Amino acid sequence: MKFNTPKFGPLSGVRVVFSAMEIAGPFSAQMLAEWGAEVIWIENSKYPDTIRVQENYKELSRRNLYALSLNLFSEEGKEVFYKLIKESDIFIEASKGPAFAKKGITDEVLWNHNPKLVIAHLSGFGQYGDPEYTNLAAYNTIAQAFSGYLIQNGDQNQPMPAFPYTADYISGFTVTSAVLAALFNAQRTGKGESIDVAMYEAMLRVGQYYMMDYLNGGEMCPRMIKGKDPLYAGCGLYSCKDGYIVFEVVGVSQVKDMFELIGISELYGNDDVPEGTQLISRKMRVNDAFEAALDKFFGSKTIAEALEILASLKVAGAKVLEVSELQNNPQYIARDSFATWKNSTGKEYKGPNIMPKFKNNPCKIWRSMPGYGEDTADIMTHLGYSEDEISKLNSEKIIRVGK
Repeated sequence: MKFNTPKFGPLSGVRVVFSAMEIAGPFSAQMLAEWGAEVIWIENSKYPDTIRVQENYKELSRRNLYALSLNLFSEEGKEVFYKLIKESDIFIEASKGPAFAKKGITDEVLWNHNPKLVIAHLSGFGQYGDPEYTNLAAYNTIAQAFSGYLIQNGDQNQPMPAFPYTADYISGFTVTSAVLAALFNAQRTGKGESIDVAMYEAMLRVGQYYMMDYLNGGEMCPRMIKGKDPLYAGCGLYSCKDGYIVFEVVGVSQVKDMFELIGISELYGNDDVPEGTQLISRKMRVNDAFEAALDKFFGSKTIAEALEILASLKVAGAKVLEVSELQNNPQYIARDSFATWKNSTGKEYKGPNIMPKFKNNPCKIWRSMPGYGEDTADIMTHLGYSEDEISKLNSEKIIRVGK
């Protein structure tokens, strides 16, 4: 294949192959592609990725990629795959537990073809463990529920999962950071790595803050009350006359000044709230009075008035923005937080831009989502297959040549 990947970003020259559907694994691969890596998406030749039914999201989640349609677990498909692996740096797969190993594609087999290869296995419950769990399917809510993350979210009436698809994105970030750490070491030592990312463990780490009190003292933090921090008063969501704001009253001067501002200064500077208090704990007797005074004070203000007051006290705060407000926000505009690009038919799409910003090696969107099997023929040609061989494999449904 005559790869026409432009040279840009900090990962220019790195080649990534991934076999994964929907969100978590592809999200990691997409980030690498946006940072300059050459990324080949292996899609099953028998059926397309289910993400293709998502009319708008698919255009964001598969940009900057090449599409190879391949029956990966057939004998002929494995031969194609191994040829591709020989000249790749990273392979990412997402499946139920050790699915690739069961099909004969073990880490050792891959390293026989490429000793420096970085391999990332992403699954709900990991590559090994209790057989009751290891081979189970997992999605966002499954990983959140099993990890102890879901039970901590929602409100006091009932737990609720965090959306949109939080566990998928957290797991994707985990894969990205892990493969880059492993790539650094592989390039330094010449020896590859195999990474076992379990979605529930990624969410276990994200949910660790409150868990530590339970694990080391038996006390579990309650869930939120009306969008407010479960541990500290003056932190969270508050209503104004024209919408919602969030703020965090944290710091010695901020606590003292806020008590005075909302008219309860007589409750400050005693045994319950001594001088120098940095946070108001829910365990303090003043908790209810503090929250009631905050609700009353900010409930009488507009958002603009509230934010001006918070700024004067050096209290961190922000308006809760509607999605409709994002595009015209001056910070979004100044930082180009949204980008536009066209798909293969010329239709324009708008979505989040590449993040983070790399100063010396800027990144870019250079290609829209490829069609099903769009790059199959070119990739096969690059790997040394003739037109007749490509046609035969296509007719046997080992590959799918698309447009």
